[in-house]
Amino acid sequence: MFTRRIALVFGAVLLFGASAAFAAMAKGTLTVNGKTFNLKNAYATNRKNPFDKKKTDVVVILTDKELKPGAQFDEFALMSLPDEGISGISFEVDADKRINSGTLFSPSFKKMKQFSSTGNQKLDLTASTKDRIAGTISIKPDTFFEESFQYSATFDAPILAKPPEKPVVLKGTPLPADGGEPAKAWQAHRKAIASGDIAAIRKTIAAEHVKDLDDPDFKKMLPLMKEMQPKKVKITGGSIDGDTATLLVKNLDEKNSTGTVTMRREGGQWKLAKEAWKTTSE
Repeated sequence: MFTRRIALVFGAVLLFGASAAFAAMAKGTLTVNGKTFNLKNAYATNRKNPFDKKKTDVVVILTDKELKPGAQFDEFALMSLPDEGISGISFEVDADKRINSGTLFSPSFKKMKQFSSTGNQKLDLTASTKDRIAGTISIKPDTFFEESFQYSATFDAPILAKPPEKPVVLKGTPLPADGGEPAKAWQAHRKAIASGDIAAIRKTIAAEHVKDLDDPDFKKMLPLMKEMQPKKVKITGGSIDGDTATLLVKNLDEKNSTGTVTMRREGGQWKLAKEAWKTTSE
């Protein structure tokens, strides 16, 4: 079964540090539409089983390039990997040593940069403890619409726990409960995204991002940005420090989804400089 999972996110994700008793290792290849990528980075972390919250699964991620620190813990960051030029696979292993979900991602896919593939993988585990997972995984040459792919890799990785999250420290003068003028400007940006009006979007973003609107792919990605944009949001905090305003926001349509919005005052008008969302697993 295949499902589309694509996201475009402004800004950066929170960074986390982690250490392990031994280094992670991956060796293998992912071939997408005739182009081969060397899978040489392995990451593993725990996640609650989507069908039984009392059970814990292990999520394994194999990539051709290193992830930003802590990206393996952030679902929005993982969905944006193809936009960062990263190719790889991820799969979730349940307590019975079976795969209950799997994802392929690469900028070399023609239409969907990321989609799920479950049921076709072959998994052989050589180690599976609370601290470590190792084995081999492969999938035979396959196609999905106009996309072709295959992969085979060995992996050995420590299962890292997500470090305690550091709260965002607000600097400057607190904003009113509704976020004041910076929040109004951000909502104008969200309205412009929802309308699909590039000219309107241009008026709502900081100067450093205006050139991104001239990218031929931006117009193609706009419907996806509209689709992925939270429909209902709530301001939970904020502050102004000089010409920079920070908004703490919550996605009311999705549990455990929060964001940090950075607005910049340019020519007396508040413009979006950065918007970062994260969704944490229960």
